[in-house]
Amino acid sequence: MPKLIAIPTTYAGSEMTPVVGITDRADGRKRVQRDPAVLPRLAIYDPEVTLDLSPELTASTGMNAFAHCVEACYARELNPVVRPVALEGLRHIARSLPLCVAAGDDIEAREDLLLGAYLAGFSIANATMALHHGLCHVLGGRTGIAHGVVNAILLPHVMAFNAEAVPDAMSAIADAMDAGARTRDIGAAPRAVAALVATLPVPKRLRDAGVSEDMLASLAAEAAANPTVKANPKPVTEADLAQLLRSAW
Repeated sequence: MPKLIAIPTTYAGSEMTPVVGITDRADGRKRVQRDPAVLPRLAIYDPEVTLDLSPELTASTGMNAFAHCVEACYARELNPVVRPVALEGLRHIARSLPLCVAAGDDIEAREDLLLGAYLAGFSIANATMALHHGLCHVLGGRTGIAHGVVNAILLPHVMAFNAEAVPDAMSAIADAMDAGARTRDIGAAPRAVAALVATLPVPKRLRDAGVSEDMLASLAAEAAANPTVKANPKPVTEADLAQLLRSAW
């Protein structure tokens, strides 16, 4: 079996995971599976190879990594060492992503963002995905929108939906983002993420990314049957999904 060496040029953190995503364009479906064979034996993080990455790709792939950290914080099946790692990844990404978008040649910020991506990949590799990633997979398969873009659009809405079910995780996320001390304000974390996304060069709503209003009902129906969506820490119905997609549209 060949040994894989990964030199990531974006910030998704996939090089730290055994996860494979396969999109069938003809069928409009995205499948995700885990296979240890795709996990590299070595990952080399060199910020110099990311210096020419556009602000748009920096932002979208950075938000992909950020979403990995968020969902790892409240996964239903979670190794206890994962949440501290995910929260540390959040700190690095929240700090460095705006800097990298504003000044792409800031090599120290690029290095910091790669570290956050590494921690994000480790986190999601050792946690179960839930509503956010399941919904992003459905939308990506059906619409062809880049995964990082869908992550950026949906993450604040999914966090707001889940907040009441995972208040401790939301407080920890808000604290990691310097969005206030640990409180019972479960809306602080979703608001902080929405504020971060608002500063980035990514579409802010599904309509801005080309999703038509008449697609929302069928997307909700498909997502309701998605096994990753069903793994969410808070039960989610098709009606919930329709409302969530409407709020993001």
